[in-house]
Amino acid sequence: MLPSLPTTMRAAVLHSYNGVVTIEDREIIPPRAGDVIVKIAASPLNPSDVMFTYGMYGFRKPLPTVPGFEASGVIVAVGEGVDASRIGQRVACFAGNDDGAWAEYMRIPATNAYPVLDSISDEQASMLLVNPLTARALIEIAQNASGSSAIVQTAAASALGKMIIRLAAEQGIPTINIVRRAESVDELTALGAAHVLDSSSADFEHTLRELAAKLNARVAFDAVGGDLSGRILHLMPRNSRIIVYGGLSLQPVTISLDDLIFRGKHVEGFWLSTWLPTIAPPRLLSIWQEEQAHIGDTYKTDVRARYGLEDIGRALADYSGQMSGGKVLLTFMPED
Repeated sequence: MLPSLPTTMRAAVLHSYNGVVTIEDREIIPPRAGDVIVKIAASPLNPSDVMFTYGMYGFRKPLPTVPGFEASGVIVAVGEGVDASRIGQRVACFAGNDDGAWAEYMRIPATNAYPVLDSISDEQASMLLVNPLTARALIEIAQNASGSSAIVQTAAASALGKMIIRLAAEQGIPTINIVRRAESVDELTALGAAHVLDSSSADFEHTLRELAAKLNARVAFDAVGGDLSGRILHLMPRNSRIIVYGGLSLQPVTISLDDLIFRGKHVEGFWLSTWLPTIAPPRLLSIWQEEQAHIGDTYKTDVRARYGLEDIGRALADYSGQMSGGKVLLTFMPED
């Protein structure tokens, strides 16, 4: 039996866009029409979450607010117009316009909560939306890119980078995978990646230029930004494009005028929030079912650290210091 909904909850609260959150008691507001309230089981830390806490994401919410864009949990209350049979349903969910997922409970539109198979753990379910859907979208872009036979990607050792490697291999698309640590080269090679380059190595630029030409790689996916975006685009063939979907460097993208004007190269951005509304609901449901069916292989995400909500400060420091090698999760103990 589900416990009754309390009036307050513990939450990580952001009072200023300075990256600092504090653990506080916060009121649980009853669901509006079309809403559900989810009791959170787990929530990952993603680069977008960190950027949001610094006010560097695509939007800001009125302060104070609770960060966290993605989670898993159980629906414990529903608003008017939502089928009451959803109470007790395990879900993966996106945050809405209200407080986010770094709390014991989260109020969201019912359409933001996706039913989860019993065979999938709370931890894996909490990471089954942002990265898998982004990987799917980027691979579709690569498949639709005329004149390109391969892709280049940065941050290849991240959870999303590994998904792109696996999805691309399934579609027969070669990948050139860029990392910034020598140990990540061995890790991705063991994963089956044929081409892994360390951006700090002396022969990086020469090797990337040759590989990009040999494999006809005219599409790049970049999660870093800064001068790395321009370096990579410069080393790719004429008429190439780089799609920036993250800003791990926290620096502006720099592209040479020579590449833009004389070599027909392009830079553009990708944001999952603008891609999702373009997908028809039946197709999105099909994608969701496929992701769940392949959670043990293509969409599996390794976890390297788990923290309770009270340790959110340590979790943020840990994740900000190393965003590869496995996810950092906030986990919530179930009630007795």
